[in-house]
Amino acid sequence: MPTLRHLLALAWLATSSAAAQPAPNSIHALQGGEARLALPATPGTTWQVEDEAGRVLHPWAPAVPDGALRLPPGGWYRLLRRDAAGTAPAGGRFAVGLVVVLTGQSQAGAFFAADAPEVGAFPAGPDDPPPPRLAALLPDESSGWSTAIAPLGARILLAELSRRLGPGMPLGLVNAAWGNASAAALADPDTPPGARLRRMAAMPASAALILAHGTTDALAGTPPEAYAERLSAVAATLRAGSPGMPVLLAPLSPLLGRTTLLGSGRLAMLLPRLARRQPPDPGLERRAAAIRAAQAGLGLPSGGSMTMVAPGLDGIHWSAEGVRQAAREAATALAEALR
Repeated sequence: MPTLRHLLALAWLATSSAAAQPAPNSIHALQGGEARLALPATPGTTWQVEDEAGRVLHPWAPAVPDGALRLPPGGWYRLLRRDAAGTAPAGGRFAVGLVVVLTGQSQAGAFFAADAPEVGAFPAGPDDPPPPRLAALLPDESSGWSTAIAPLGARILLAELSRRLGPGMPLGLVNAAWGNASAAALADPDTPPGARLRRMAAMPASAALILAHGTTDALAGTPPEAYAERLSAVAATLRAGSPGMPVLLAPLSPLLGRTTLLGSGRLAMLLPRLARRQPPDPGLERRAAAIRAAQAGLGLPSGGSMTMVAPGLDGIHWSAEGVRQAAREAATALAEALR
């Protein structure tokens, strides 16, 4: 029987794909220099698109024969519908720009959360850059697009992308990550992580980033050949909705020993200056190196170096500074791929 989460996801997909109903705060991906907004070819119905200042980008006209309205980058826009019943807005405000799908495990998922420091999910602070004016997150199907970019990872990534690509380019970040998901789980459409990846990858996008995946497979000792085959399938899934889209890979970051005080991670959090990091597990180091070698063998464009990303107390997830480092590395690589 479908769960409530699955029903919400199906409802979101139906809404997001409904003709002429842009989801509020949504970012529509550029494809060949423009975005295509589907419109129903209804007799007697005309459409107009305006920007925030009321300037007309697309004057009143019926839907074109292929049912797609082509729009240039920018925002925020609004779509208006006129028929025998009168004139009314259709859907919510939206923008046209660059959309990045982010996948991986909890390191990637933490970019969309601000309340779980144990897995690297921190809020942006007062010294961090403000969010771009034309940017939004899609953290979850049930929540919809949001311009409240409080999570540290998303804030740094989008702010750095905006700095490099220009503040006039709208940016969207889509969450296709799943904590603790192995490559096999992400590649399998019958698992919750794999099914969600396919739903999010079905949206038109400008680029995708596999961020620091591999912890679960390194811990489990997944054979490198099997890991490479499954991660290659993940990359193929990401491209399915947007053929030709670059899929970048930021490799597994270092897996270190836990930081403890008298054997306690909780005490280490309370008294970090007295805590000490334990030696890494040599077996885990070897397995992690094999995973990184398998990742390198896929030949995907680099999503940034994770070598110097600062770990948190558990030696796996990132500290706040580590999140900033990873986000800057990823943004640099994405900006190069999207230019």
